[in-house]
Amino acid sequence: MAKILVTGGAGFMGSHIVDGLVAKGHDVLVVDNLSTGNPSHLSPNVEFVDMDVADNAFVNVAKSFAPNVISHLAAQASVPVSMSDPILDARVNILGGLNVCRAAVEAGCEQVLYINTGGALYGEPEYLPCDEEHPIRPISGYALSKWTSECYFRMMLPDSIPLKALRFANIYGPRQNPQGESGVTAIFAKKMLDGDAVRIFGDGEHTRDYVYVDDCVEAHDKAMSYGESLVVNIGTGEGISVNQVFRHLQALTGYDAPPIYEADRPGDIRHIALDPSRAKRILGWEPKVGLLEGLEKTVAYMKSAYA
Repeated sequence: MAKILVTGGAGFMGSHIVDGLVAKGHDVLVVDNLSTGNPSHLSPNVEFVDMDVADNAFVNVAKSFAPNVISHLAAQASVPVSMSDPILDARVNILGGLNVCRAAVEAGCEQVLYINTGGALYGEPEYLPCDEEHPIRPISGYALSKWTSECYFRMMLPDSIPLKALRFANIYGPRQNPQGESGVTAIFAKKMLDGDAVRIFGDGEHTRDYVYVDDCVEAHDKAMSYGESLVVNIGTGEGISVNQVFRHLQALTGYDAPPIYEADRPGDIRHIALDPSRAKRILGWEPKVGLLEGLEKTVAYMKSAYA
């Protein structure tokens, strides 16, 4: 079993990954500043440090723990925030990433997993679904900062520390924050269950590739077991419109009001879907949970968590 440091491990995706690591018997340290994370999501078997990864003290925390693996999920993940406050976005995503890179080297880490965005990274696609060779053309501060951090990891990590870059599509499922500015399934589901108005930015025909959180945990596990550096998209290969998601959730919640359409937000792409064939070929990974099943599980969680 390994010693694994997970940044952002109290967040939506991070806490699910931590659960999977603990279930396999790994010794896990979570570092999270709780800007969006929730410590109640963490098992009592997990060591926790409340800290921003951009804080210089993070390096000492990592060296003291001496992890075999660092999994870096901590991020400013809102496209609107990245456009309105690019300095905050860069501090968290770029400077924080550099700190993680430095910590990995000084702590003698054996590998780094970097959770990147596949949903925003490629910009407006030349073709769909996007594979890993698609040109990278960020149109939001978030996509640019996440890409910059991946480039720094590639440049600064020595060959002795493999880098596993996982480019995730739009992750959804239980524990996603319904109060945030991203995570449309959680936001819609909560508003529908509360009987509140649901806003859709744009005409709702823009498409996203929705991948269920448990499938992402499996991809992370398989990547950690892979012996070399890699870059893989983790998605379904299928774009689903926001209007379709709205209608599915309407049926699951009994919500009968129409959505309120508002102006597009700057930085949002029109269409995206990620080609997962490389992940299937080299990791043996493919998505297992279909959209309807995943939405059912998400709504069931929302009903129990916010009853």
